[in-house]
Formats: sequence, C-alpha cells, structure tokens
Amino acid sequence: MVSLKALALALLCGTFLVPATVGQNQKQQIIQLQRDMALVQDSLRQFDTKLSDRLAGLEALIKQDIEKQDKLSAGLTVIERALSSLDNALTEPQRTTTAKVDSLTEQFSGLRAMVEEMGASLERLYGDVRDIKTHLTTLPPPAEGEEGSESDVAEVNASESIFESGLADYNRGNIESARTLFQDYLALYPTHARAAEAQLFLAETYFAAAEYEEGAKQFAEVYSKYPLSKQASDALYKQGMCLLELRSLNEAVEVFDSVTERFPGSTAAELARGELNRLLNTKPAPGL
Repeated sequence: MVSLKALALALLCGTFLVPATVGQNQKQQIIQLQRDMALVQDSLRQFDTKLSDRLAGLEALIKQDIEKQDKLSAGLTVIERALSSLDNALTEPQRTTTAKVDSLTEQFSGLRAMVEEMGASLERLYGDVRDIKTHLTTLPPPAEGEEGSESDVAEVNASESIFESGLADYNRGNIESARTLFQDYLALYPTHARAAEAQLFLAETYFAAAEYEEGAKQFAEVYSKYPLSKQASDALYKQGMCLLELRSLNEAVEVFDSVTERFPGSTAAELARGELNRLLNTKPAPGL
C-alpha cells in the first residue's frame, strides 16, 4: 500500500513534468492538489509530533510503574524480614507456654487424685457416722433412775455431730449431703432440742436448689410440728417466698399475712410486710 508521503512526492514530481501544452484548468487542478498534499504533510507532521509525545508519556508511565514495582519489592522484602523476626520472637514464648501448660496439667492431675482420695475418705466417714447412728438406735433404753447416764451423753453427742456435719455441708454448698444429714437427724431425733432447726435447714436445702414446691412443704412442716420454736416465724416467711417463686401470689399474700398476725414483732414479720407492700402496690402488666 503506497504511503501518503510517497504519493505526495510523486505528485510534486508530476508537477514539474507537466508539459507546456497542459491547459489552464488542469494547471489549477494540479496546484490545488499540491496544496492538499501540503496540508496532508502538515497533518502528518502534527500526527508524528502527537505520537512522539504520547510515546514519551507512555515511557514515563512505564518508568513510574517500574519504580513502584521496585519500591513494592523492597517493601515486601522488609515485611518478610519483619515476619521472620516476629516468628522467631513468638516461637520461644510458645515453647515456654507449652512447657508451663504441661506442668500445670501434671499438677492438675495430682490435685484430681487428691480430691478423689478426699472424696473416698468422706464416704468412709459418712459410713462410720451411719454405723454410729445404727448402733445408737439398737441400744436398749436406760434403766429407771439412770437419767444423765453415759448413754444419754453419747446420744446427745451423736445428734450434735450429725447436725453440725449437716450445717457444715450446707454452708459449704454441699446441698445434697446436708439434706441427707438433716433427714437422718429428724428420723433419729425428732424431739431433740435442735429438731426444729434441723427441719428449717432441711427446707432451706430445697430452697437453695430452687425446688420451691417441696421447699414450701418443708417450711410448712416447721410451723406445723414446732409452732412454739423460734424458727417458726422464719419458716412461715420462707414458705411465702417459695410461693412467690411458684407465682402463687394469692397464697403468698395469705402466708405473709399470717406471719404479721402471729409474729408481729419479729424480723420475719417486718420482711413479710415489705413483701405485702410490694405485692399490693405493684400493678399487673397489661395482658397478664
């Protein structure tokens, strides 16, 4: 394909080769063609200039990209070195931590063995207590005129031992064990001096375990069996609290009223009045 430059050159040459006999009209056409070719050449020069400028800009962009890539490579190298240094810094503490965890695991295993051994010892102790209670129940009653004999003292000591063991378990949070001991106390010594107290703590084990229905029954037993004991007012108040937990609000109000009527000057009565004021002044939520 003939280039524009070559065509322009050919036309210029043709101009000088035009014979003298060419007409005036043809000469004007040739002159116009030469002008057009001059314009084409000027456009080509401008295009070459723009192309050169664009190529120079492209080279500059490529150079910038290369510089950015070099900086990025240098940055990646710095990051890799930092990560390597960090990995080295973390590896040693991790090893130390692993060693400490292994040591703690061994210590925990030793503690578990000690706890299991203590549990077995407690089981043996409970077995001994049960044997003592069984032995006491099989002893013959004291002969007449022997009031205050050694057997009476032994019985009192045994009852106190059971009660104190139950109380200790209750204070430590061993609810099931405490409940069993208080049940044993009441089965063996229902008329002893601390029977009402044992019944109260038995009811408290149910309250602590959120077994409110049974707790309400056991608190009622305190007032029913030991109405003159100093535990009766507290037991009646706690019965009302169990009923509150069970959402039996009307029954709770009745029980709190009973506390204030039967034990007006007691601490339980003051607490019951507080609950009554709260219940009677609280408006039920819509839809309830």
